[in-house]
Amino acid sequence: MLKFDGKIWINVYDGEGSTDGAAGAAGAAGAAGAAGAAGAAGAAAGAAGKFSQEDLNRFLANEKRKWNEQKQTLVDELEALRQKSNLTDEERQALDGRIEALNTEMMTKEQLAQRERDKLEKGYKQQVEGLTLERESWKSRYTDATIVRAITDAAVLSDAFVPGQIVAIVRPQTRLVEELDGEGKPTGNLIPKVTLEDKDKDGKSVTLELSPVEAVKRMKEMDNYLNLFKGEGTGGIGGMNRGGSTKQQDVKSLAKDPARYREARKTGKLNF
Repeated sequence: MLKFDGKIWINVYDGEGSTDGAAGAAGAAGAAGAAGAAGAAGAAAGAAGKFSQEDLNRFLANEKRKWNEQKQTLVDELEALRQKSNLTDEERQALDGRIEALNTEMMTKEQLAQRERDKLEKGYKQQVEGLTLERESWKSRYTDATIVRAITDAAVLSDAFVPGQIVAIVRPQTRLVEELDGEGKPTGNLIPKVTLEDKDKDGKSVTLELSPVEAVKRMKEMDNYLNLFKGEGTGGIGGMNRGGSTKQQDVKSLAKDPARYREARKTGKLNF
């Protein structure tokens, strides 16, 4: 039985080796020359077809646009996720930070500068609004305290039963105005003034601008407010009898004369 040992024998004759070697050398030299020529040609072609600055800018702009579109898609997804009600405060805060960071990355230098200006302007407006509200609050407190104190003092001076009742009636018609001196010039001081509706001697309606003391004193003389003030007499429950005369009033005759009846109430001779 024949056995193949895996070797192949080739016959070689004298002179053939040197010829093949020369051919191999020639082939190698040809290949090298062809490669060199191809390289030179590629370099020349590359030099002739290189990108201009405009091409480069356009390419970068397209890449940035694609990248921003991807970021915007991600922002939209995060915004949708943020709307879910089952998020914790910590998770919602983390999403807000991520969304803010992505939005910042997509902004140009001009947009970033504009956002910073808007932020500073908004902060300034909020500060001004806060100071304005605080100022108005203190102004309102000062105005109210000054007016209430002046009316209360006037009510006590005019012997009102309950000064708080006088305050409730007079306060809505009272404001602070600038005080004027004898020549009609502003002094810089603020004083309370009451707008009181009254009637003149002819019975015509008039509007008076009075100090709280003057206004409350006038109210004490008006029929509509007689029951709010103490009388000057000594008789009757609570000192309601007014006037020092002990002469019994002829109620029947007064009832027939409205003018006398009002005068009797006004002077304190009647308390009904």
